[in-house]
Amino acid sequence: MATKPSQEEPTKLAENAESVSIKPSIFKSNLMIILILLVIALAEMTVVYLFVLPSPKQVRASVEETQKQEIARQNPIYKPMTPKDIQDEPRDEVDLGEYTTTEDDAAGSSRRLSIHFYGLVNKKELEEYNKRYELNKNRIREAILVILRSAQQAELADPALKMIKNKIMVKVNEILGQPLIKNVLYTDIAVQTGG
Repeated sequence: MATKPSQEEPTKLAENAESVSIKPSIFKSNLMIILILLVIALAEMTVVYLFVLPSPKQVRASVEETQKQEIARQNPIYKPMTPKDIQDEPRDEVDLGEYTTTEDDAAGSSRRLSIHFYGLVNKKELEEYNKRYELNKNRIREAILVILRSAQQAELADPALKMIKNKIMVKVNEILGQPLIKNVLYTDIAVQTGG
């Protein structure tokens, strides 16, 4: 037997229909809020990347400055040169020697390095340098060989050999007992690697 629908049922059906139509609009508004938040987050990340984070050039300069400070901290004789230092004093080149090292690693490959180093000494300090060098030339040679043998591939890949030259200058000045070497130059470099 079929029941006769009451008058309340059409009203309930109408309310259910309204509640169903409200849900998609809530979903759309929540989706819009999420999209707006994502756009804001993306914009903030872009601003941080472009304006807050340092550029690779700034990072490289900071690393080089930190390395110089570390060398200066470890070696009180080291004094970084300024452009004024380079221009003011007449300098002579002094021969620090030719060096050849050969190393084998655990993988069976070898590296042979051959290089000639020179130092720059102020003309007025040349006599003092010569006296101190003669007394310490074997220690200086050994120190330079140790620096070369412990050089990392990245240090050798630098065309200017900045880190190696700085280490040599610091170590030689330390052995001499005075900052007589103002800069280190190199010539005749040859690096061979093989298996």
